[in-house]
Amino acid sequence: MTRRVCSTGSRRRGRAFSLIEMLIALSITGTLLAAVLVSLNASFIAYQTTTEQASTHTIARLVIHRVQSLVRNGREFGPMPSDVRERFIASDEIQFLDDQDRVIEIRLDRQNSKLTFSVDGGTAFGFLGGVSGPTTEAGDPVGAFLLEFENGRTLRRATFDLTVLGDDDINVELEGDHVQPLRLVGSTMPRRLAW
Repeated sequence: MTRRVCSTGSRRRGRAFSLIEMLIALSITGTLLAAVLVSLNASFIAYQTTTEQASTHTIARLVIHRVQSLVRNGREFGPMPSDVRERFIASDEIQFLDDQDRVIEIRLDRQNSKLTFSVDGGTAFGFLGGVSGPTTEAGDPVGAFLLEFENGRTLRRATFDLTVLGDDDINVELEGDHVQPLRLVGSTMPRRLAW
């Protein structure tokens, strides 16, 4: 009978985990949890980046579409070339008359990184934020609006070249800030020339 008790006691000791086995199990669990947290963080960053990029893309495309439709319906464009022989004017602003004979001015404000819009010389309000214009390789600004004139007075084509950087107000430390700038290039001509 004493023999059975000893063999049963030795079996119980054999079933328990040793300290080394517990430490190995804890280190494997810790490694797996760290890998899961890294992948979860990467998915949060990817989601935030995609959301900001899509939002920036949608808003910027709507603004450029609106600018193009205003130019299509406009007339008497400026700034005009100082010499009739000049065909191209590169500027950070474009002015024209709309259907109701109002003077519309769209300007790239490089200092505040905004595309502004004003009517009849009134207060300019922000049309789109986070906007910059093209520059040369040396960093000198080049006009964001390229106006192609015919005979010095008739606008043939207006081309827009803007870069928009998304600016999401919701920033959490976990998300990061990985939004890529979006370059928008568009070209249009007044309808009166197209028809």
